[in-house]
Amino acid sequence: MAFQATFCTGIQEGRGAIFLDRRRGHVREALRGIGGSPGRLNSWLDSLLPQEEIFDRAPDAGERVLGKVYRNGPITHGDPMKVLWITTFPPRRCGIGDYAAELASALSKDSGIRLRVLTYRDGLGGRSTWDDGVEVSRNLNGRPTKDHIVEEIDEFAPDLVHLQSSSFLHPAAVNRGVAKAGESVPVVTTVHNAPQSWRLFYAIPSLRKVYARSSLLIVHSTGVSRTLTGFHRIDGKKIRRIPHGVDVDRYCPGTQDEAVRARYDLGGKRIVLFFGFLRPGKGLETLLRAWRRIAEANLDAILLIAGGTPSSAKKYFLNLRDEADYPARLRQLAESLGIGRRVQFTDYVPDAIVPGLLSSAEVIVLPYEGAHSQSGPFHKALSCGRPVVATKSPAFEDVLGDGEAALLTRPGDAQALAEAIHLLLSDDQLRNKLGRRGRQLAVERLSWPRIARTTVSLYHQTVETS
Repeated sequence: MAFQATFCTGIQEGRGAIFLDRRRGHVREALRGIGGSPGRLNSWLDSLLPQEEIFDRAPDAGERVLGKVYRNGPITHGDPMKVLWITTFPPRRCGIGDYAAELASALSKDSGIRLRVLTYRDGLGGRSTWDDGVEVSRNLNGRPTKDHIVEEIDEFAPDLVHLQSSSFLHPAAVNRGVAKAGESVPVVTTVHNAPQSWRLFYAIPSLRKVYARSSLLIVHSTGVSRTLTGFHRIDGKKIRRIPHGVDVDRYCPGTQDEAVRARYDLGGKRIVLFFGFLRPGKGLETLLRAWRRIAEANLDAILLIAGGTPSSAKKYFLNLRDEADYPARLRQLAESLGIGRRVQFTDYVPDAIVPGLLSSAEVIVLPYEGAHSQSGPFHKALSCGRPVVATKSPAFEDVLGDGEAALLTRPGDAQALAEAIHLLLSDDQLRNKLGRRGRQLAVERLSWPRIARTTVSLYHQTVETS
């Protein structure tokens, strides 16, 4: 069993605390009630922790304490904590797989964690590879059994298993294997979305077992948390909320790419952009109806709907069997509304050009219908400093908080959506203000290193208390 010590500090109203935790050793020393002036506290901390002046550190690189930043990352002794992930993963086109790849890359930079990702073969054969510093085991075949999970756990001997989950993301056998693993090793499950009807939930009993056996459930939004506590009667004490992350260095203002305009023959047109997988529930029908209302008043603008369907939707997603034809239905709707020439569809956008595409847009529109889980495209748009029109839902409101970094409209309200888009197209000052606030929010709260540190902290808490 790996050994890990974590060392952290906290200051609040002139009082400090140090906690030294040893996994499996159950050694916990606490020093509390350190009074005195800020100067005395500074001197005391200086004798314990390496430090740098705050302006030399990124905003999310540590805790701000009395004008200085103190590194509070893990101090590793001996072997790192071994964590086995079970998830979809690139090259499969899947939002959860993309999320997993980004977070795994950030976690791989923590020397206190040894991460292995167990995922599906997806045409690459059953083999282990290294992807951006992450060990990837492709030992889940087209018909996985729970024995695949058990065998991987026996071979890797993880300290903790982490499942990326949504209603129909995994076959029942994978869920059963994870639930079985929960009998002998702590399980953390990230619930990207949860069933919201009894009929649906009872159709997947293996998912109920996963929820029951998990020591900790991670969610991105209060909407999913409320579903778990209210509908599924899960104790809120074992639910923690961590926002979706974004690569703030890659998705940054000023990354416009003329090659993107040339690729899609956009010329000098003003771009109103939707970006993401094309799926029912994204509000695209509402967006097309809104665009009909404002297209004539904005003759120099084009609505660009950028994205395709998830990989092999009919094969991998039980509840998406009709989605392969969804883009064609949207094109038909655009033609029937008489705006076919003012709307352009790109199909799937290669990852390499996504930052340039987002930064080239004048307005980004994400008109989701009642979204409960957070949106990677939303965070990327904020990080690129682009003004966003979205809908009033937990997925977006949790991220924005009290700050004004986007315009929100009622889901399904084409008139309100049209007015918000038109307002941004006609107000340069408002566009710039929203863009600056969105970028600031992303840098301060949504960077992957910050998300990774929070995740690692929860790993240690889970193993310590299991």
